[in-house]
Amino acid sequence: MRKIYLTAITLLLTVISSFGQGILPGQLGGTRNSGLISTSPVIINEYVNGSPYVNEKYLPAAISASEDDVFYVRYNALRDQFEVKGEFGKAYYLNRYRRDLVIEILPLAKSYKVFGFLDEDKNENFGYFVFLTNQNAKHVLFKKEKISFISERIGVTSYDTGRPARYKRWNDKFFIKLDGEKLLTELPKNKKGLAKLFPGKEAQILSYMKENKLRMGKEEHLKQVINYINLL
Repeated sequence: MRKIYLTAITLLLTVISSFGQGILPGQLGGTRNSGLISTSPVIINEYVNGSPYVNEKYLPAAISASEDDVFYVRYNALRDQFEVKGEFGKAYYLNRYRRDLVIEILPLAKSYKVFGFLDEDKNENFGYFVFLTNQNAKHVLFKKEKISFISERIGVTSYDTGRPARYKRWNDKFFIKLDGEKLLTELPKNKKGLAKLFPGKEAQILSYMKENKLRMGKEEHLKQVINYINLL
């Protein structure tokens, strides 16, 4: 039975390496590639409108490297990092270099994992993605949640009132992990582009999407078509 930590990582922060980095005691090790928790506290800017969090509240979560425990976490989409609630309400970052970790937000049945991908500038990057289809399927659909910081705009005339600094939530982007590929691929914006990702199956995919009136950009529609593709 899982032990539920009201202060989440009080125990985890008791071990400090000689380099000043916090690690999870025991089997998880102490380098940035093996430690679970960083002891660098989260600093929050309270003077910006909006929120950098997809879910503002800390929610109970299971982390694959410590399956017998329940942690309280929230996803900071601005920094693309998970925060873990610690002693006295302090927040600490989960080690995002651990690409093996799966974080499941229990009440939402929502799972995150770090993957490599090509960003908008075609540079290889990595970050947290949400599983949308079966993790063990040949082709797996994901979404990327994004929040940006928009700087304050000062009004320069009496007709321009300006705008305070704020956080902006953008539309989610959809990615796919194709069978045998290491990096995630962003889904094309149109049906033909999606079908071309699966040579030899284009006609079947396009026909299925037309018959079922499936649209690109709609999460439930994309989940349906990817599940269908995995059956071909």
